[in-house]
Amino acid sequence: MRALLVADTEVPSLYDHFQPERWATAGIEVVISCGDLRPAYLEFLATMFNVPCLFVRGNHDTTYAANPPGGWVNLDGTLHRVGGIGFYGLEGSPWYNGGPAQYTEGQMARRARWARLANWTGGRIDVLVAHAAPRMCPNSRDACPCVYPPDGIAPRNLGRPCAEDPDRRVLDMGDIPHRPFDSLRSVVLAVQPRFLLHGHMHLGYGLRPRELSLGRTRVIDAYGHAIIDL
Repeated sequence: MRALLVADTEVPSLYDHFQPERWATAGIEVVISCGDLRPAYLEFLATMFNVPCLFVRGNHDTTYAANPPGGWVNLDGTLHRVGGIGFYGLEGSPWYNGGPAQYTEGQMARRARWARLANWTGGRIDVLVAHAAPRMCPNSRDACPCVYPPDGIAPRNLGRPCAEDPDRRVLDMGDIPHRPFDSLRSVVLAVQPRFLLHGHMHLGYGLRPRELSLGRTRVIDAYGHAIIDL
């Protein structure tokens, strides 16, 4: 199944400069939004592709409660199957100002436990769709020697060699809104879906690759857009 992933920023070739003849041969069978996109943009994609469309909210999706995108399925906290593939959603970012779809680590950990339960009782989760990223560092947030500065504001060392293992690069951002979730790392390692798809990280503003691995799971940043075969 070929999936079009979108997140965080609108892509001209998918909206203002959309060319139906170009996309007609792309073979897109499902569209997945990892958050922070206007409902009008998502509705346009649903109309143009006319395939199942699945989303989770990002921290900037403040209008979705009153104006959800038409033609889309909200995956948050649910297991949904398309063509036999199981999709589960965990919306939101780390809590930083109390806006919609923001969660503390403890809150996300409780929500991640429901994902594990769904995997065990409702059938396998093949694709975990989130807005925030999982922690890539094996250390907990408080034990990581590279990422978190004392003021908790600015990211540090992103893309540089790890202080504990020079062969490993620092891949986690340290500013509060973009801190990855320990609980997402834990649920990925416990469930090992084929994919974890996320937004929010903006490819580390040029310092993170689009795709990483966490155990057997392919972790893919959907920033802008990407096409993958599920």
